[in-house]
Amino acid sequence: MHWHRKKKNEPAENPDIVYLHKPEPCVCGGNTTTLDKSAPHVITSRDIVYFEVFSALHGDAVGSDGGPIGYISAFAAPDGEGTFIMLQESEWPRESAERRASWAWIKGSVFPALAEIAEKHEFAKNNGYSSFTHGLPENFGGAINVKYASGEKIYVADNQGAVLTTEAATDIAKVFGDALKGERIAIPKAERIAAIRFSETRGDGGYTKAELTVSPDGTAVNRRESKYDGPTVYRSEKEVDAETVAKIRRNIDENGLLAWGGLPDIGYKFSSDSEMTFVLDDGSEITVRDGRQTPDSISRGYFKVELEIKT
Repeated sequence: MHWHRKKKNEPAENPDIVYLHKPEPCVCGGNTTTLDKSAPHVITSRDIVYFEVFSALHGDAVGSDGGPIGYISAFAAPDGEGTFIMLQESEWPRESAERRASWAWIKGSVFPALAEIAEKHEFAKNNGYSSFTHGLPENFGGAINVKYASGEKIYVADNQGAVLTTEAATDIAKVFGDALKGERIAIPKAERIAAIRFSETRGDGGYTKAELTVSPDGTAVNRRESKYDGPTVYRSEKEVDAETVAKIRRNIDENGLLAWGGLPDIGYKFSSDSEMTFVLDDGSEITVRDGRQTPDSISRGYFKVELEIKT
């Protein structure tokens, strides 16, 4: 489920982007293909600051555990004193296929090794090419999205077929697989969360503030205050059962929310700004803001917690 998060190249917004193919007027579906003529095909920098690829694979790609894979998704972004990484693999590139997925907040960096892979396998050769055919299955193709400290970028997307060679996928799987076995930064367990404070401001001048306070027995009380485009302020207080609190904590652990604090900004604005502060049992706090660059497979973790607290 990656394509909905990618910002598609739009010729109307950038004169360097041209259509190679587009559907006829009033035709639903079809294929839209663009090319960014300004995208470099030789990258001078070796200092990667963001790395995200996913691709169906053809051939005999080898996964991190030595077994064959037909699909890979890998993500790396700087996160405070370390690096947040995620590796997802499956034998076949279909939604129904069983996937092996792991994320970690690691000490050190995988970026030097990834820079070598990007150069060795010529990721920039088709830089700026983006093709989307409506009606194809999810994860039938793939995308490469690499950003450098110099401002240079590599972006290639095609949902019709593989964008990585089996050799490139094997190299990526090894780098991430080794990193996942390395030293990690300790992350508190969500069972230690004593309260969650949520704050949101919206473009219409409205806001929502909420605080979920957890009791020793695992239940909680959620107090909320909201204002919309009028002058009225709405307040509510609701008891939350232990099962719902457990679900919130499970979501936080599974999606690594307590490790998101140092991730970079996603790079574009939403219609609202929000943040969540997790208060631990020793009084320490971890604040996470919406709009962080996260792996697609865990990106909805923030929204799931917000939904439970805000609605």
